[in-house]
Amino acid sequence: METRWKFFVIEALKSLKGNFATTIAAVVTVLVVMFIAGIGIALGSYVYNYSNKVRDDVTIRAYLKDSATPKQVADIQRTITETPGVQDGSLQFVSKDDAILRLQKQLGKDSELLKLTLGNPLPASFEFKAVDPDQTARVAAAVAGLPGLDPPQAGLPNPDYGAGKADRVLKTAGTITIVLLGMGVVLAIAAILLIGNTIRLSIFARRREVEVMKLVGATNWFVRLPFMIEGMVCGVAGAILASILLAISYQTLLADRVQSSMSGNGSPEAIAFPLLVVLLILTGLVIGAIGSGLTMRRFLQV
Repeated sequence: METRWKFFVIEALKSLKGNFATTIAAVVTVLVVMFIAGIGIALGSYVYNYSNKVRDDVTIRAYLKDSATPKQVADIQRTITETPGVQDGSLQFVSKDDAILRLQKQLGKDSELLKLTLGNPLPASFEFKAVDPDQTARVAAAVAGLPGLDPPQAGLPNPDYGAGKADRVLKTAGTITIVLLGMGVVLAIAAILLIGNTIRLSIFARRREVEVMKLVGATNWFVRLPFMIEGMVCGVAGAILASILLAISYQTLLADRVQSSMSGNGSPEAIAFPLLVVLLILTGLVIGAIGSGLTMRRFLQV
């Protein structure tokens, strides 16, 4: 068995060397495909994690009137607690003082501007989350209009959960994902076709040998395997080179920016680079196997 596999590998390497120009073209094509795929996977994973973070961070805020009575505040709290779909333990009361302290913390150095305002213009509020982020609008609607809540105004809904921002983020994330998938499919097809063309040239140069092997009883897999190894070598070589190029690009161009953008607690992260390399190599193997496998079918009919 070891001798047979050695024979297959040697034959594949001989064929790659004999068709050096087309082999280089196939490897370069796979390199381009895997490089773009690597960027797409990293960006796609970041977008996916970011969109999930946006979904999980959606918070409903019900703003209270300054004139709301203690009974009205208690009724609003009880209604929110009893509303189906509200996440247990997520309800939090934010007083006017807490609200202004939050704003000062967000503004940082610019918080000095707040000292120029007269009093505290921010209302007290209840903050809570839905168990299912997709049900946020329904949960917010169940609380709307309760006595003691500020009436909604144009552009200022109450309760408010940032629907516009969340919808824009999720829509943009979906569009980016679709575009990346489309580019990946087109480039993968191009790589498969070019690898198939490389294998086709190799088979054509050895077509007599293939015919003799078939006539003396060689199985389809015995004939097919050296050419499939050839295609997989092209795929793996292109994937490895793409991984090296991605590593260089990340270290020289993106490392500082990505690190600074992800320095905050709970920030979404892209896929781990070692896992990305493994995915690229496996994808290169599959592309090489498919490209050679599809090409071999017509030459095995002797």
